[in-house]
Amino acid sequence: MRVLTSPRRWSRRTLISVAALVALVGAGGAGGAGSAAAAAATSSATAGAPGPARPTPFTLLSPDFRDGGPLPVWTEFGGQYAAEAGCYGRNLAPELNWVNPPAGTRSYALLVNDMDAPLSGGWHHWVVYDIPGAAHELEGHGVIQYTQGSTSWDVNGIPVVGWGGPCPPADGQTHHYIFTLYALSTATLPGDSLTYEQVLGAITPSVVGSTVIIGTFRLPLR
Repeated sequence: MRVLTSPRRWSRRTLISVAALVALVGAGGAGGAGSAAAAAATSSATAGAPGPARPTPFTLLSPDFRDGGPLPVWTEFGGQYAAEAGCYGRNLAPELNWVNPPAGTRSYALLVNDMDAPLSGGWHHWVVYDIPGAAHELEGHGVIQYTQGSTSWDVNGIPVVGWGGPCPPADGQTHHYIFTLYALSTATLPGDSLTYEQVLGAITPSVVGSTVIIGTFRLPLR
């Protein structure tokens, strides 16, 4: 479904800040501002001196695209509702991997949002939750894993289970797809088919860390 044609302009810093707005990271959580400031101060004070290795941050990766680079063409929305949406891709999610989860992680939630879509709150392309704390990947490529929530496709009358790929206006403007993985101190969230907003509300008291990777997409493809 192509919605309007005037994307917002966002810097990468703004995109990441918006995506992680609800992440209530404790002082010891991965990616916390306090921890980052303390690490920077320690580094400055001890430059050139031997010391313990710095902790490796909680990091989200993909073998299918690099952070800040284009999503594969096969991620574009398509399938049964291709004609109605106006996009004709294979609608396959990319594979995602993550490393170094924060201490106390019992589960994860993944949210994917296009903040360039001219809609309040963006266009929500993937909502996955109740991902076990022992997990370290989402296979993507058509594999449905864990609890799938409701995307903006569902809300706008196009039922999609799992990934609902990019389908921006064919105006040559680049859209940014923010993949945010939240590490949670709770094992499950209440309810099935939760929306993006419902998941954000449910996880707020349980976030112990978050990590972001951004992919881009534009139409026409050439």
